[in-house]
Amino acid sequence: MMIHDTEDVQYLLRKTGRVLNPNQRIVVMLYASSEQRPDGTVMIKASELAATAGMTPPVFSRTRKELVAAGWMEETGRVGSVKLYRLAPAMFEEQSPAGRHLHAVGS
Repeated sequence: MMIHDTEDVQYLLRKTGRVLNPNQRIVVMLYASSEQRPDGTVMIKASELAATAGMTPPVFSRTRKELVAAGWMEETGRVGSVKLYRLAPAMFEEQSPAGRHLHAVGS
């Protein structure tokens, strides 16, 4: 799932509102707006994403772990000891008018 324009941002904000806490919403937005492999995996280091969000790496990691447990994200593999993640495609399959061109990959 990748953000393409302002409609996508608004769709994600509505989709995550009142469901996720603010840190969780930020992590979802970061993954949706980051460069992704064809399967949706984000290859950017968690420490870089944490710095972008103004979070400490432990807070970012804990928040991502909460999102995995809640089904919003999933681990897609490893490069050495580094785990790779993507947004869970099943969470973004709905095709509402505002999110009509968002697409989940790899499902």
